[in-house]
Amino acid sequence: MRVLTLHIRPEGAAQYLARVFDGKVLVGTPTLHAEIDEAIEAYGHADGFPGVTAFNIWYGGGSVGTVPLIQMRTDAVELSNRLVVLSAVLR
Repeated sequence: MRVLTLHIRPEGAAQYLARVFDGKVLVGTPTLHAEIDEAIEAYGHADGFPGVTAFNIWYGGGSVGTVPLIQMRTDAVELSNRLVVLSAVLR
């Protein structure tokens, strides 16, 4: 089981930068998405990350924990909403 970290942050008006880390090392190429859930769903396919079964997902200083790829594909909107609420609470 290989778990990486997906870190999403606002990058401008309706743009979110998604980056993947293996520990503290950036892996892959950062991507831009119009919505947080789009980033989550896109990385739920784990394209370019062989052997990955889940991601630790972070946004705005908060995390929803370790999320299996299938859940990232099917529950991206719910996960996004949880991250936004968590981020607001942490401010």
